[in-house]
Amino acid sequence: MPSTTWVEVSVSALQENLRAVARYAGVPICAVVKANGYGHDAAIAARAFVDAGASMIGVTRLEEARAIRDAGVDAPTLIFMPVPDVSEAVALGCEITVGSIDDIANLPAAARVHLKVDTGMGRIGILPDEALDAARAIAGRATLSGVWTHFADAAGSTGAMQLERFRSVVTSLRHAGIEASAHASNSAAILALPGARFDMVRAGTMLYGQDPAGARVPWTMQDTFAWFARVVAVRSLPAGATVGYGSEWRARDAVRVATLPIGYADGFTLEPNARTPSPLAAARKAAGSLRARGAGRSVEFGERRAPVIGRVGMQAITVSLEGLADIHAGSIARVPARRLAVGSHIPRIPV
Repeated sequence: MPSTTWVEVSVSALQENLRAVARYAGVPICAVVKANGYGHDAAIAARAFVDAGASMIGVTRLEEARAIRDAGVDAPTLIFMPVPDVSEAVALGCEITVGSIDDIANLPAAARVHLKVDTGMGRIGILPDEALDAARAIAGRATLSGVWTHFADAAGSTGAMQLERFRSVVTSLRHAGIEASAHASNSAAILALPGARFDMVRAGTMLYGQDPAGARVPWTMQDTFAWFARVVAVRSLPAGATVGYGSEWRARDAVRVATLPIGYADGFTLEPNARTPSPLAAARKAAGSLRARGAGRSVEFGERRAPVIGRVGMQAITVSLEGLADIHAGSIARVPARRLAVGSHIPRIPV
């Protein structure tokens, strides 16, 4: 049966983005699939990245690890936040983060642990001057697999300071004979701080074709995500007709309009990602002054844009078809939106 709205996830684009990062970084990649794979579907993304050579998968929470295991992804997986049930994480074959002295005493022998060092992010982690003792304590109870930190602003003024703090920790551990894998770089640090790559990097947003905060990828990233919706109705309205809740938009002349079955409940209220051109100018030119909450938004029929008229509803929008005589019920529009805003209830289809 035909769908009314869906997301196509390009597996080949995800994989090419990972290979490009691997070539640039020159060290193993932990591919981050937190937040449902940045909206792409964590299992789809994880399979793509592992098949393309990722050494590890990264998630934030135990529930995310459980979900990708349930989907059949059995690659090495690191959980970034402390877990409420270490025994479950171990049973899932996941490596865990420890960021507190209090968490060490109850570690089971089977746990594979990455020690989190707080060098300036301020959320979780052992302070640098406590790291050596913590590493020794972990190694005395379980397996210390890694030591890591996270940058607050890798491309900004604090990045270099955090790097030096972490480098001092790594040096002290290695002088003490502790050879745990060290990793610090997120996407921004991969670009802005070459000295932070250590033994592995954790690539996130750039794998999905987006520039990280404060930095720009120096190669052409592949587009990984496309949201589509099918026109469910096309109508001709006379001059003076109103559209949408509140009757805020009124037609100055006769106009053809189309309705699509998507709205703010599906994630249509936020601006597109930074690499998607803004539809504001085109919308204003096509529809004049729009006194409505949908003003400035549009959908795309190929290279042409159809501006939203009237309010964005919970699961419905209406667009002007001025200059788009060939659009009819059943036509398919691409919908610009932030990937993470697009509801997880909308099917993700690997292509």
